[in-house]
Amino acid sequence: DEFHGNVTMEFQDSTSMRACSLILSWNSEVFTYLFSELRQGTVELEDFSKDVAVMFLESLYRGDVVVEKSHFRELYKISHAFKVKWMVEKCTDAFTQFCQSCPRDANEMSFLFSEALYSETSQKSGQLIEIVVAAFSKIGN
Repeated sequence: DEFHGNVTMEFQDSTSMRACSLILSWNSEVFTYLFSELRQGTVELEDFSKDVAVMFLESLYRGDVVVEKSHFRELYKISHAFKVKWMVEKCTDAFTQFCQSCPRDANEMSFLFSEALYSETSQKSGQLIEIVVAAFSKIGN
């Protein structure tokens, strides 16, 4: 039998917020397992900044997310950790756009390349690495 109701999400700064386990479970098999199988009423999100964790949770309620370079890495990480497939895809698509904009700064390209390697679990990782390599080849041309 399913357990659904309000659960507590705890953040790095020792604050917390309530969330609906049904909405979280609908988006994530990890949340489904935590709430239905383990019957956990509290989830610690202490490995992620509060700002990104709240953005992640709000996005689960909305069913959409805006991915920006400033929070890409951590948003990808939390989406991947909780196996929110649609959000991982949004992050992957945003990363593709970041790479295709082909910044000329070598530090920026290094960041993007490390993100491509980090996202190797994504179905699109091969494509992402190809885009980064192509962008690297344009630097200085």
